[in-house]
Amino acid sequence: MTTMPLHSVNLSARVTTLLARTFPEYVPGVVHEGFRVESVDQQEPRRMFVRWHGGTPTRPVWTHGPALGREQYKAQILEVLAREGYAVTNVPGRMDVFVNDRPHDTSGPRFAAVANDVPVSAPWLVMDLWTRAHVATAGTEEEAAAEAMDAERHHTLTDARMVTAPDLYDFLDQADEVLGDGLVWLRREMRQGIKYTEPVRHERLDALVDVANALRRGEPVARDERLVTYETSAPTGTCAVHWVPESLAPAVGFFPGEGWEQGPEVHAAIGLLISAGLTPVRYGERIGGGSVMCEASGFMVSAADPLDRGVPGVHVDGIGSPMAAQTQGVPEALRAAGWEVTGDPGWTGAWAAYPPAE
Repeated sequence: MTTMPLHSVNLSARVTTLLARTFPEYVPGVVHEGFRVESVDQQEPRRMFVRWHGGTPTRPVWTHGPALGREQYKAQILEVLAREGYAVTNVPGRMDVFVNDRPHDTSGPRFAAVANDVPVSAPWLVMDLWTRAHVATAGTEEEAAAEAMDAERHHTLTDARMVTAPDLYDFLDQADEVLGDGLVWLRREMRQGIKYTEPVRHERLDALVDVANALRRGEPVARDERLVTYETSAPTGTCAVHWVPESLAPAVGFFPGEGWEQGPEVHAAIGLLISAGLTPVRYGERIGGGSVMCEASGFMVSAADPLDRGVPGVHVDGIGSPMAAQTQGVPEALRAAGWEVTGDPGWTGAWAAYPPAE
């Protein structure tokens, strides 16, 4: 005898009780049309879905207006479950509605591109990680990743509507287009044109609502590459707000200059300084005008001549105000490894370093 996991028993009972308030429950041999909560496999926790039994499967071709039968009930079941806060997956072309509890931690991505275990139909799938049901197929990993991002954006936009007033809905759609792709966003401010605040990480939902409110207030919102900017009033005066997605492939320890050579000396110095407990700078998305978003302050190593790897030596610079406490650790770490280090007399916290002779 197979025992159903407690999570699945509780979920099935809760979903059944909820839906029974609105729809008839299918009972084999007794009630011939209605819903039934079922499981698709024996995994723990089981993948649960709601299926409508009986009734007209599709709208007859000679009728007009809303769909009838199972299509109509599927749409209503999706609406009821989503309104009550459940995670639901609507797979196009299938009459089942996959359902699960929303996870306690929703900060990570909900949709992901995964390789298909049975690649005969399609080599890649787009999976809803919350319900473990696939929502789309793709021929390549890139196509699957793009489909996953589209699904993620739709999911976040739906959640944003649930936590905002209806008069913000149109602006949310506009904000979604302005922001483009990106799950985690960095927000920084510049007050009185002097200096930026340190970037603060936010989920896409926060960026979406913030930009939508700026649009509703009538503030001009501009985008330069991945950077979204606008000005708003703050207690200390006008404040420039910048939103930029956190990079999925940041440049750690060096500036990602186009055409700049990152030779073995640069990477050796970065490794030594990280091993000594020092924090490397983190550069992310390009934000227009040749600039790159500094996601986190730290040390930066560059070749003595970034355009010619044949010139020996490296430069080490502290990027950002928090680097002051680390400045003294840079020469100590490099000298301990046998490097020759000299300070830059014209720039505090900058060093020239040369590796030990072979």
